[in-house]
Amino acid sequence: MKKQILGQNVAYYPNAIEDIVYFMRILNEVDFDWNPWSSSNDKKFIYGETKTFDVNQIRALEEPLKHKMSYIYNTVMDTFYKVCKDYAESLNDFDEPRLFPVFNIKKYYAGTGMGAHYDQLDGDKTLRYSLVMYLNDDFEGGEISFKISDYSAEKVGVDLDYDLALKNNAFDFGIKPEAGSVIIFPSSAPYYHIAHLVKTGYKYMVPGHWIHNDMEFNKNTSIM
Repeated sequence: MKKQILGQNVAYYPNAIEDIVYFMRILNEVDFDWNPWSSSNDKKFIYGETKTFDVNQIRALEEPLKHKMSYIYNTVMDTFYKVCKDYAESLNDFDEPRLFPVFNIKKYYAGTGMGAHYDQLDGDKTLRYSLVMYLNDDFEGGEISFKISDYSAEKVGVDLDYDLALKNNAFDFGIKPEAGSVIIFPSSAPYYHIAHLVKTGYKYMVPGHWIHNDMEFNKNTSIM
């Protein structure tokens, strides 16, 4: 797989989804309700919308919806798996990836972003590596940046606007990911990252996690 190292243990995989145009076409053909996506510590703050993809729920669907939902689910999970294998082996980590079997496609509204955090910040030590899949890039803003050196609350999370953060040297490195790409990095400190402000349009993304291999969950994540 094509890979770019953005910083220490942070890897970017452009074109991770083989045919992102077809993927988005199928996603847009599926008729389902999106749910409000709220902040974990402030239910009144809405980032945008979210849709859950659960293998057990998809198995119970009728055709042709089942086929389309299965394609979306399997494409995301297979892509995450391949990225995890390549990334981990580059770190001499040869464990079999254990992906959490449920994921959400999330849609950021314009005017929203997410401040500096690392994914174990709320105390979930089961998370090993974090992944973010980007489904589109036809919007303004929405970059991701990392601050993994010399962290302090005063230096990270002040500027959700990427251009201001860049001007103020508020992060170590950042990127505007392309449609169909995936970023992977450790879930633990000091991997603070910011999802920068979406200025216009919608940003579609899929967060995922490799769970520590001693965690128990249903290993059967294939639908077809």
